[in-house]
This record gives sequence, structure tokens and C-alpha cells, in this order.
Amino acid sequence: MQDQLNIQNSMQKQDDEFTEMLLSTRRRKKVMVIDDDLDHRLIVAEILVNAGYTVMTAKDGEVGLNTLIHNADKPDLIILDLMMPEKDGLAFRKEQRTVDSIAHIPVVFLSGQGLVEGETCLMKPIDERVVLKTVEEVMLGK
Repeated sequence: MQDQLNIQNSMQKQDDEFTEMLLSTRRRKKVMVIDDDLDHRLIVAEILVNAGYTVMTAKDGEVGLNTLIHNADKPDLIILDLMMPEKDGLAFRKEQRTVDSIAHIPVVFLSGQGLVEGETCLMKPIDERVVLKTVEEVMLGK
């Protein structure tokens, strides 16, 4: 019985250490959320902040691109709505790839319409678990 308790305590300690490491890593990671829909932008931002990420937002692709180009502090990941006025997600991504200082930043598309071939996509409605799992996988390069 004592051995079983020792094993359980050891496993709990390992889980706690892993959780702390994960939160510590997240605290150092920044995600930019670009979406013209304020509700979607705030929901995704809140999910990420609650998970320990630093979040910056933009109301459309044009504002997002200008912020990225002129801000020295770049995000580690961009979550980008596909359908937006001014500059939609595909136009943003095309231009992003031509700017050396931001071309390397991975993008996860957010869409209620469908998938983008060759790109990582999150589907609306937004599911917290799927958002966090996708962000973690992209950040880890999976």
C-alpha cells in the first residue's frame, strides 16, 4: 500500500513539474490574433491569455500587417481570420511571406467557410481545446 502511495505521489510530482514547465513556456510565447469580428477576436485572445500566452490583436489584415512590420516585438504565432475586409487572410499571408522580418512566423487560419490547402486551420465555432491543442502543436513544430 505504501509503495502505491509513493508511486502516486511521484506521478503527481511529475505532472505538476510538467504543468509548470508548460505554463512557463507559454508565458514566454506571444500570439497575434487577427480577426475583424470583435467577439471572435476576444474569445480567442481570452483562451490564450488564460492558458498563459501573451496576446496582441488586430482588427483586420491590413492593421495586423502594419503592426507586425513596425513593431520590433514579433509574435511566435499568428491566428488569422480567413474572411476579412481591407486585407483578407490569404492576401495577408501572401504579403507576409514577402517581408523578411515576419515571413518565418507560422500562421493558423481561422475560418467558418472551409480549409486552406497546405495551411493549418481552426474552424468556427471556436473550441477552446482545439485552439490550445493546435497552438501547442504549431509552436512545437508538429
